Amino acid sequence: MLIVVVPGLLGAIYYGFICSDQYVSETQFVVRSPNRNAAGLLSGFLQSTGFVRAQDDSYIVTEFIKSRAAVDALVKRDGLMEILSRPEGDLLSRYPLPWAEANNEELYQHYLRFINVHTDSGSGVTTLDARAFRAEDAYRLANALVQHAEELINRLNDRAREDAIRYAQIEVNDSQTRLSNMQKSLTEFRNREALVDPSKQSSAALDMIARLSDDLADSKARLSALQEQAPQSPQGEALSARVAAMERQISDERARIVGSDGSMAPRIAQYEQLLLEREMAAKMLTSATVSLENARIDAQRQQLYLERIADPNLPDHALYPKRLGSFLMLLAVCFATFWIVRFFMIQVHEHAAQQ
Repeated sequence: MLIVVVPGLLGAIYYGFICSDQYVSETQFVVRSPNRNAAGLLSGFLQSTGFVRAQDDSYIVTEFIKSRAAVDALVKRDGLMEILSRPEGDLLSRYPLPWAEANNEELYQHYLRFINVHTDSGSGVTTLDARAFRAEDAYRLANALVQHAEELINRLNDRAREDAIRYAQIEVNDSQTRLSNMQKSLTEFRNREALVDPSKQSSAALDMIARLSDDLADSKARLSALQEQAPQSPQGEALSARVAAMERQISDERARIVGSDGSMAPRIAQYEQLLLEREMAAKMLTSATVSLENARIDAQRQQLYLERIADPNLPDHALYPKRLGSFLMLLAVCFATFWIVRFFMIQVHEHAAQQ
């Protein structure tokens, strides 16, 4: 029975006379986005509602509150060590514990015992409970944690704005460089080929071929009529020479357009390819410029914000410890241990008796 009596007596003394009161300040907040119904940059149907992203950021805030970074901020700015080391706290509750060293890891583990934070997966509401040995300290700790969470959200906003503008500016710079390079390539082509616009020059050559073809047909008709009427006329030789000259000129003009390595066809194809690439580069620059302007406009709006649903309260009575409940739990554990030990002892005695 010593297993029950001794711990029970010690528990009664501790919970009845030693255990210090702990006050709890509770606050609730939610992380929201003004574009909850707008499509996200990373898309996805669930993210397009804005709900998933805001919920993710709520969990980020929850993890921050439970992080060592939060402890560091509270120590530097809000006197966390003093809050956890108040003389009102008993030896088994205040920092540091009698058997532990006063170091950062012990402080962090001790801090986790004084805060409770969770985010509801359905509503996205985060509830934070902060404990302390003084009511004003509990309020101070809860309020400080919410302020640090707001600062975290602001840092996330600032980083998102900077990244969006920086990436958009890089895209604009790349598009400008691409367009400039295409313009240089087009200028080099014109200088190398001594052509401003091969397509227009080709059109002029085709017009000339059309006119020469008309003149050639007319000259051939006249030559045919002359040969029938006056075969020996000296004009026949002149017309024949004219017809031959026009045929050669037409053949030369056609060869300039298509037919040899120096013809216009491959140069026209190269020129049109350069024009197409320049047009694409210009469109990409226009699109990148619009994206940059949109990023700057979005930067003027807060992408995420922490909305307080319930501000931290100043408690007027201690919620912890649950003295009776904790004492009864201790007795239950002691009795369970007693019966387990007694059962094993009976088994051992029976086994020894059988031998």
